[in-house]
Amino acid sequence: MKKNVPFKKVAIYLLAAAAVFACSQGVFAHTRLESPTVLEGTRVHNYVVISHGCPPATARNPTMGTSVVFPNAVGFSPIIGVDSGGGKVYTTNSAASYYSPLAGIGALIRPVAAWTDYNQLKVDSAGNKDGFWAGGKAYDQTISSYIDIPFYSAAVTIAPKSCARSVTFELAIADFCSIAQPGSKAADAQVLYWSPIPNFTGVPGQPFGAPVADATRSIPAAHAFSNYDGYADAAHTIAGDGWGSPATLKVTRNLTTNPLPSGCTGNAGLGDDVYVYPSADQINHELPVWSNPDQTGTNVWQ
Repeated sequence: MKKNVPFKKVAIYLLAAAAVFACSQGVFAHTRLESPTVLEGTRVHNYVVISHGCPPATARNPTMGTSVVFPNAVGFSPIIGVDSGGGKVYTTNSAASYYSPLAGIGALIRPVAAWTDYNQLKVDSAGNKDGFWAGGKAYDQTISSYIDIPFYSAAVTIAPKSCARSVTFELAIADFCSIAQPGSKAADAQVLYWSPIPNFTGVPGQPFGAPVADATRSIPAAHAFSNYDGYADAAHTIAGDGWGSPATLKVTRNLTTNPLPSGCTGNAGLGDDVYVYPSADQINHELPVWSNPDQTGTNVWQ
């Protein structure tokens, strides 16, 4: 005989399930990748996960879209840092000495469930896929779920002769809650920047920061890196949410098929950690939203 389950017990089950879901999703405090670490040589079906709207406060504005840029080492000159155990140090070594391919690290998968009608790839002058944008509908995330944007990350290979045990790509992402103002002049209420800031030893022009220092975010008093460094006000005097807090894609070396060369000394012989940042020129050129993939046509958001 089929028995009815008391409502109280059903409620308990639902609460328990909700708690499990919340715990499983709790890693996404900001805009991040669902799978932030992948094995080299593996093409991965991944997601950009937007966890909240603008601004970074209790009452948030609905999210209307996102713009995503991956580092490109073909049409631009990324900034590369190497950590051998004592912190990141800028290197002039070419990107090719650490990994391949040098572009096309992330490509949008269509259709985009959240923003099916309005989305586009971003490509450089040679047609290499540098990222994507999607948007057009406002989603109130105050009580609703995360927004997932599907993409494929490329099968990145770590150069066999390098001592890199990992290569981490730092993404530039803008989540916008309004298209009423140009992006580089917008406040946190209109847009949140998850900004890759190469503020480590030896980078030409660093330290990067804000006209007024912010000790709570470890932001020094210095000049900006790109036009999109997470500033909170139109005068660009207060550093906002996401400064130096980008989403990242870490590619780990397959030590079985691609062992470290003999003589690698970084991190007590375990290998170096390499970090790749998009250049300021690439961010300024490709983070804005255009109707065509090569940053031409109608400017939707800038």
